[in-house]
Amino acid sequence: MSFILSLLLFSGLNLYFLKDSSDLLVKIQPSIGAEELTLYYSFSGTDWDSVEVSDETGEFVTVLKSPEELNVVGLYFVYKDGAIDDNNGELYLFEVKKSPRFLLPFSLNDLEVMIGQARKKIVSGSHVDEAVMLLDYIDQMLKIVPVIKNSPNELKRNILRVEAEKLRAQLLR
Repeated sequence: MSFILSLLLFSGLNLYFLKDSSDLLVKIQPSIGAEELTLYYSFSGTDWDSVEVSDETGEFVTVLKSPEELNVVGLYFVYKDGAIDDNNGELYLFEVKKSPRFLLPFSLNDLEVMIGQARKKIVSGSHVDEAVMLLDYIDQMLKIVPVIKNSPNELKRNILRVEAEKLRAQLLR
């Protein structure tokens, strides 16, 4: 296995619920050697916050106190040397539900696929009720998905919002 491929397989970010708590445990497996990094996070579209994280046996671990209302968390991290791990520009995004508890990774690309599915249903005139449900979900997620200001993700989110609005308008005709 090539060294670069092994870095891709064994680096990244994982998110877990703490036992008997709604707080989130973040585990980061760095792709480069580092002793310290900064984790940036945003809950459901709030301002970005950060926490310094130190190496604990080859893995960086921290706990994030989750707010009462939590639907989405966005994360990325920056190494001390300035290198950024933002999931190849997509951010690490998770849909979070406290009851029943689940953490579902997603991306703006996933929402784009859903818009395509809704478009097909609307154009074909079949299962339009499913298209409406998809658009409701997409609208909800796009309102709260964290993005970095002036980033390609912010532009993509805004484009997806416009596409969803056009589909809604098409439904009203």
